[in-house]
Amino acid sequence: MLSRNEKKAMDYIFEKCIDKQSTLISPKEIIDSLAPKITITEEDVDKIINNLMLDNYIDVVNSDKNGELIYCVSLKTKGEGYLREKQQRKKTTYLILGRTVVLAIISFVVTLILKAIFKF
Repeated sequence: MLSRNEKKAMDYIFEKCIDKQSTLISPKEIIDSLAPKITITEEDVDKIINNLMLDNYIDVVNSDKNGELIYCVSLKTKGEGYLREKQQRKKTTYLILGRTVVLAIISFVVTLILKAIFKF
């Protein structure tokens, strides 16, 4: 299961890599894409990238461009299915919420029926 920061970073990486076999991404690009809501450092980005590699979402080769670290990122099979996984997770959440609401309504109705029968 990905953390919140990993999900946001994976959203950005997936968006950049969707039509390409591989792409070049700097840590600053990832920081800038997360900047409005999340404040992270380059060390945090490195940890996130390593975690995504360990979870088999991406394959990364570190490169150097004018003294600046650049990631050469390519999506693995699990990374290519990230969008589907995200949609499936959202669907599951809605099903759980819907089931909870239906069970709450049923419990309320059963309570009303029992009160009417036993007139407490």
